[in-house]
Amino acid sequence: MNKVTSFFKETSALKLILISIGIAVLSYFIQKPLPNIFMGLRLFAFVLFVYAAIRLLNKK
Repeated sequence: MNKVTSFFKETSALKLILISIGIAVLSYFIQKPLPNIFMGLRLFAFVLFVYAAIRLLNKK
């Protein structure tokens, strides 16, 4: 668990934004067969994007 939290704390905000966009794009491919997983991935991508945006704005 410490590795996961340290990843989010140490990774740059731009990398986190790119990861969240990548997750959102990949989630479109499973929209029809697995709608629950699609919604979970979209929610995770949104939360990750907001977290990265806040970190980016606080840094400047």
